[in-house]
Amino acid sequence: MTLNRGMKAPTAHDADVERKAEIVRALVEVGNAADAVVAQVLGEFGVPASVAGTLWALAPGTEPPTMRDIAARLRCDPSTVSLAADKLQGMGLIARRPHPVDGRKRTLALTERGHELWEALRTRLHASGLFAALDVEEQDALLALLTKMQLPQRP
Repeated sequence: MTLNRGMKAPTAHDADVERKAEIVRALVEVGNAADAVVAQVLGEFGVPASVAGTLWALAPGTEPPTMRDIAARLRCDPSTVSLAADKLQGMGLIARRPHPVDGRKRTLALTERGHELWEALRTRLHASGLFAALDVEEQDALLALLTKMQLPQRP
């Protein structure tokens, strides 16, 4: 391979940077496909897409989080979560409850209607074919890798 004057040969660092950019591009494209399915289901329930992040933080089977916990997870201001909680509560999808240990805090929990919405989301995402190219082992590996990426980064 000949290089023009002034051009440097690609390095391992360049390849690493390019690979990571390609991973992010693929994640964004998959995320956009999932967002389209989620938006359709939310629309059917009359739920604005702006509250989707807060709704995702209330996954069934997890401990009900505080609004501060959700804000930290979503990397947003607690007032944003408070506004989303107001909308979701007004729609009968969530309830504010006292924290089980610290009475000064409130948690958010899905109501029966909120659980119905979650079940519709799960069913529709499953039926969407989004994961059709992956067998069960590959899906498990993908989940493990994405979960590992969510862990706090160490210096």
